[in-house]
Amino acid sequence: MLNILATEEKKKILTEYRLRLAVVSVFAVAALVFSSLILLSTSYLLAVSKYNDAKTGLVALQEKDNRESQEKDVTARILAVNKNIDLFLKSDTTSTLMPSSVITKILDIKGSAVKIIGFTYDANAGQERIVVIGTALNRDSLARFVEALKKDPMFTSVDVPISSYVKSSNIDFSVVIVRKTKK
Repeated sequence: MLNILATEEKKKILTEYRLRLAVVSVFAVAALVFSSLILLSTSYLLAVSKYNDAKTGLVALQEKDNRESQEKDVTARILAVNKNIDLFLKSDTTSTLMPSSVITKILDIKGSAVKIIGFTYDANAGQERIVVIGTALNRDSLARFVEALKKDPMFTSVDVPISSYVKSSNIDFSVVIVRKTKK
């Protein structure tokens, strides 16, 4: 086979061949990318739609759960308030009182010569036991405080150790008060 084309013509033809091959390759790759994007876009839209539906359903379930928990909280509060109302409506003196009401009663009785430092409250089956710890200015003020506690019908027994009367002033004392309650 005889080659009669000039070398420059051969180079131009080879360059033109390579350019055509590059253009066809670019268009082929572009066509593949475009077609794959079209095919994947439907899957993407379906996935986004399902994600949004799941998110909406989760929000709805959380709102429902919050409403149910709020209803339970309100019901529990109502039951607690009803229980407190029943406790206050009872006029029976042998029923259990709140510790705060017993302590308030003792503070009302104490007078100005007696200073109370602390309380210990213990409620066992059938009785309440309150230990009052404090300081009295003198024996007379301590005796008046103990007598006032003994006269109160709320308390079953009031005991003061003899050792509390040893000092004549600035007496550190502890009074044990017992109150019977219903079982």
